[in-house]
Amino acid sequence: MVDSLRKPEFEELRPGVKKPSEDTILTPRFYTTDFEEMAQMDLSVNEEELKALIAEFRVDYNRHHFVRNEQFQQSWDHIDGDTRRLFVEFLERSCTAEFSGFLLYKELSRKLKNRNPLLAEGFLLMSRDEARHAGFLNKSLSDFNLSLDLGFLTSSKKYTYFKPKFILYATYLSEKIGYWRYITIIDTSKRIPKKISIRFSTSLRTGAKTRTATVTSSMP
Repeated sequence: MVDSLRKPEFEELRPGVKKPSEDTILTPRFYTTDFEEMAQMDLSVNEEELKALIAEFRVDYNRHHFVRNEQFQQSWDHIDGDTRRLFVEFLERSCTAEFSGFLLYKELSRKLKNRNPLLAEGFLLMSRDEARHAGFLNKSLSDFNLSLDLGFLTSSKKYTYFKPKFILYATYLSEKIGYWRYITIIDTSKRIPKKISIRFSTSLRTGAKTRTATVTSSMP
């Protein structure tokens, strides 16, 4: 008989560092693209919207949202069994997805800096936010005595080619999906608070609202 209340064991690369989950159709991917084609992208139709979007990014409305406040000053050992396993998997996938965005956007900003400076700045600011989110989520994993080696992920993950014209739309869709996913988790945790406490709900909810509104403003 399986004891579902026991703390699940996770494979580790070394003590305290979780081995990345095997790639499946559902696991986050790492991406690359045609940087030359992206550099030549005509932004004239949406240039004013893009400038407004980047102006909001510069203000950095979310800089105080992802903060480990007093709610984090406690033990989470009461979350065990399948709930603990699923929550760790959720944190791992979320962190990996955010870090994937950071890598792509950072590389785009570097490659476009001298060719398409407006787009380069937008991607640089987006990479800042993605790095912040990935770090916050990885720190949350440490509450469960685990972490991800993001450097190892960078070198070990396979990279999937993604056409430039789809990157902006994929960014928009991923933000919308992430927003509704987090809101669903928050609403569910409020209805059944004894099951699990989502510690970063307020931060993610507020941040998701701002990020979604910002991305939406740039879409045709």
